[in-house]
Amino acid sequence: MNIAICSSEVFPFAKTGGLADVAGALSVALGKLKNEVKVFMPLYKNIKPDKLYDDYGLTKEGNVEFIFIKNDVFFNRDGLYGTSSGDYPDNLERFCFFSKKVLEILKRINFKPDIVHSHDWQAAPVIIYLKTIYKDDEFYKNARTILTIHNLAYQGIFNKEKYEVIGISWDYFNMHCLEFYDKVNLLKGGIVFADAINTVSPNYAKQIQTPQYGCGLDGVLRERANRLFGI
Repeated sequence: MNIAICSSEVFPFAKTGGLADVAGALSVALGKLKNEVKVFMPLYKNIKPDKLYDDYGLTKEGNVEFIFIKNDVFFNRDGLYGTSSGDYPDNLERFCFFSKKVLEILKRINFKPDIVHSHDWQAAPVIIYLKTIYKDDEFYKNARTILTIHNLAYQGIFNKEKYEVIGISWDYFNMHCLEFYDKVNLLKGGIVFADAINTVSPNYAKQIQTPQYGCGLDGVLRERANRLFGI
């Protein structure tokens, strides 16, 4: 099976929390099961890939290829998401660029994924693009998508004035897709468009469907309950 894993951080290359550990361990485990695995993450400042091309770097370990999306303006920084003063103001631009590049490079290297697995809001646009811009693309016709939610509190919410940065039709800015209290919510878009959604435990999958733990997305998650799983 061809699997593309998309994450803003992957251990041992970059880590701020548990997301990196899960993405790294899962990639290795899937490779050991004889799947062909491509893992996409940004080429951050301190990453040294084995090979470096114009717009990405490459490191291979067994059946797993780690592909690092290159853009010095966006990713050659000390922090992954921000500084001690707060988030980078261009995080929407950064991770939409990353997500678009994932799909461009998959086509360029002729790797047709059976599964595209995105982690958290930073990689949710990969799924959004597959179900909008690439919905009629023959190359991706067999691709199925999974979104893993590690922490629902982090949703990728931005002012609607930045919506056009995403690069999709305004038709998707509505309460059934990316609109969230008159703002843009990338994680919500991923939840709406993903073929399957999973969380870090069965209990967490149940909790986030309640108003107490749903962070404003409990209604959307209940609507997708038949595609929501805890592992």
